[in-house]
Amino acid sequence: MTNSETTGKTLNPNPEHRSDGSELIPAEIATNDPQSPDVVPGTGYTKDDEGLINNFAVEPDIYPSEYPSPGQQKRYIFLGAGAVLFVVILLMITFSVS
Repeated sequence: MTNSETTGKTLNPNPEHRSDGSELIPAEIATNDPQSPDVVPGTGYTKDDEGLINNFAVEPDIYPSEYPSPGQQKRYIFLGAGAVLFVVILLMITFSVS
């Protein structure tokens, strides 16, 4: 059946049947069946008051960071100096080639 054959015609085999919407279930109504039986709500999902599972973010615990130790501070200084040296060498090579 091509599109030109069905233009303006209904594909419903029973044209007397009209839906009044009573067979539709609103999405907000919680069902007795678990919506996602294979998903544990503690793995990044939360449940609302009606028992529906949603994927709102589960916020992690907040904790203050600790100040870096003197050894870590020295490492950060050496890493920063190495990064600056790398960029300077890269710029020197770029200008010498062009």
